Amino acid sequence: MVANLLSNKAKRLAKKAVKEEPVAEPDVSDEEVQQALDQESSDDEESDEVPTLVEEVDDDEEEEEEEEEVEERRIPKNDEAALLRLTEKLKLKNLPWIETMEVTSTKAVEIKDNEHQDENMARELAFYQQALEAARIARDKFRELDVPFSRPDDYYAEMLKSDEHMAKVRQRLLDEAARNKASEEAKRQRNLKKFGKKVQVQKQMDRQKEKAQTLDKIKLLKRKRKDGESLTLDNDFDVALEGADTKRPKKDDKSAGKPTKRQIKDTKYGFGGKRGKHHKSNTAESSSDVGGYRKKGGSGGAKRGGKGGRK
Repeated sequence: MVANLLSNKAKRLAKKAVKEEPVAEPDVSDEEVQQALDQESSDDEESDEVPTLVEEVDDDEEEEEEEEEVEERRIPKNDEAALLRLTEKLKLKNLPWIETMEVTSTKAVEIKDNEHQDENMARELAFYQQALEAARIARDKFRELDVPFSRPDDYYAEMLKSDEHMAKVRQRLLDEAARNKASEEAKRQRNLKKFGKKVQVQKQMDRQKEKAQTLDKIKLLKRKRKDGESLTLDNDFDVALEGADTKRPKKDDKSAGKPTKRQIKDTKYGFGGKRGKHHKSNTAESSSDVGGYRKKGGSGGAKRGGKGGRK
């Protein structure tokens, strides 16, 4: 079957070649032509019924050839002569430098291979240095031509964004800052509340502990009295004296008692009376004492005469 298919393929190729290159055809009768057409139609029917294995093989070969052609076209070629020729053709000649402002760096970019260095970082650094050198060269040329290249102090370029848009941006930033501040304040208040609650709980616990200790001491004192034990002065006032302050009184503390010299003077000369704002106010004793009261007298003695009588 495969041999028949190959023979049919060869016949078709031969017919195609004959059509492309016409030659003098011999005289053929109508019957022979009809037989050839019938034979060709029968061959076509057989080829349709049988899987076209040979055609698939040809298609694969064509696809491989196309892929090879694409790969050949993708191979880069460094044609320096062509590049230089095109560069010279595109180059602008006989123009002042200020019209083109082209700057060529003095050194080519060279990146050394280093295992301990990032390749991208080294490349960016080389580009930065090259651009910085070009900027310096252009600055020197501008100064030679006396061409200003710096922006004036009073120059205000038109903004890309409108004032309304920038106002919205500013308001958004202010709102965000206010929210952050409110959040921080709320957080601080929560921390203070937690700390205050903790202190309050600790204080309540201390009070409860102190109260329990006081109750235990009172119960112990009552038990001693009930049992008839001998209660001394120290035993009676254990509860009161245990928490008393044992520090010595200060000199200016009035509750510490009067000095000995003051007591001697008060005993000898008496108390001089209270001092201060109300030192002239009445006391209970002065209010109830009426012995020093003297009624206003009447007409005592002869009256003096008038002006004429005294002459």
